Amino acid sequence: MGNRLRLAMGAGLLLYLGPLLAGMAGSGWPVVPVFTAIFLMWLVILRPQEWPDRLADWQRPEALVALAARAVVQIFLVALCFGIGRGIGGVLGVTLGLPVLAPIAVSLLSIALARLVGNPAEAAALDAPLDNATAPPADPAATDPQGTDS
Repeated sequence: MGNRLRLAMGAGLLLYLGPLLAGMAGSGWPVVPVFTAIFLMWLVILRPQEWPDRLADWQRPEALVALAARAVVQIFLVALCFGIGRGIGGVLGVTLGLPVLAPIAVSLLSIALARLVGNPAEAAALDAPLDNATAPPADPAATDPQGTDS
């Protein structure tokens, strides 16, 4: 289990390394939407249980709001990694000689590696206790068998 966890963490590192390398390579800001799409693909492929199953479910406002919220978070993460990469490259005066597709390939590789290492069904089973722990507590009056206040 330890090796699988390390490989999954390595795959996550590769995901974030892509925009960082793109920033260090001096790529322009137009690659940010590409990395945002890759980050959203990561969420869809590795967490399918968090997305609607049917087309009718996608048309509900709650699903669209959830998608928009996740997209905004992913844009922020990509822009942060990209900006840090640009900052490192600027401060050190180093520009990596990478083509634009190399960092994109690194992030895409992370999705394939993470999917090979982990099973989304197992992740859902592991997340179930956490979901139950964050559920609102039951009404204490409803669980009191005598119906008296203590």
